[in-house]
Amino acid sequence: MVKTKFSLVGKITFTSTVIYCLALSALESLVVYFHHSFVVKFILSRQGKGISDSDLIYHGIFISSLIYQVAFCAYSLITRNSIQLMALVVFNILSLAYAGVQIYQHIILEEQGTVGAQFIPDDEFKTAEDAKYYFVNKMRPIEYIIASIVLVFSIYLSLLSYKLTKEFGWENYKTYSADLKVRKAYVSLTILQTLVKLDIFFIMSYAIQLIPSKLIGSPETIFETILVFVIGFLLSSLAWYSVDKEMKYILLIVINLCCFSLAYMAYRLVGINTPLDSDGTDPYQFTRRLLTFTLSVTFVLVCATVYYGIVCFRNMARGIYVYTVYGHSGSKNDYNISEDEIKKSRRASKKAALIRTSTNISLD
Repeated sequence: MVKTKFSLVGKITFTSTVIYCLALSALESLVVYFHHSFVVKFILSRQGKGISDSDLIYHGIFISSLIYQVAFCAYSLITRNSIQLMALVVFNILSLAYAGVQIYQHIILEEQGTVGAQFIPDDEFKTAEDAKYYFVNKMRPIEYIIASIVLVFSIYLSLLSYKLTKEFGWENYKTYSADLKVRKAYVSLTILQTLVKLDIFFIMSYAIQLIPSKLIGSPETIFETILVFVIGFLLSSLAWYSVDKEMKYILLIVINLCCFSLAYMAYRLVGINTPLDSDGTDPYQFTRRLLTFTLSVTFVLVCATVYYGIVCFRNMARGIYVYTVYGHSGSKNDYNISEDEIKKSRRASKKAALIRTSTNISLD
């Protein structure tokens, strides 16, 4: 049974993350509102509409990242996972970088997205310059406030995570302290699980960003977008299952597939950052920075996933199992194991040996 009772620091951390999510989502919604109010004043060209749709999707991704952080935080607290808490801090810092690039994308919309567009005057705004001046002054302060909140919350979350890391340390020590090799294997598994969770978000974010890029003139097809989304989700799910259940051969398949995906990402990074197309146009002029940012982060994360996947596979190949022998952190171990399982499974036999050792110690 998974423990759900949070400590005082845990409750403060989770409550703060929820408030942070709600506050920034409200501010982002305001920016989206002003964005839409500005755009409807124009009849945009195909390129301008693509830039506008890109910006809206970027806002959606940012809000999704806030919701993802709440789920990430809750799972980390429930499982008493210190490493994932620190990863949450890193994730929030990446959100700060994303917020900065997002501001740049809005500047592009205001300066480039309305080029060649027909302005629709009304009683409030007589010229395009009037509308631009008004809405920029509405959006820009909110965007700077969002970036500032992300920065301050990253520092605040770092302090809370440090306290929780010390709090969870003793419990994890009691669970996995029998053997130094087991402790190291546990750390590797935890890091790999954390990387897989981050992989899922950034792969999905990259796939979604490909959708409006097609409107601007980028050469991606809808088929490629769907393929990236489906294969990325399936690969991440398979990786999660192989780690959670410590299935070494499935993990080996995941490692090989990740290596192939690295080749694809390297190819796309080169393509995205090639300035000019054959006809002299630049299909990534207005989406290059965010696509490069997302794809670069994903590339680094997948590289780390491959490395720790190899480490975990090697541990399993040596017969060092953690979750299936000692149980998951924050959960109660199930000592009900049959003789048939012991005979068929190396993990089950190690678990039975651990139970016997624990029983002998308690009797002594």
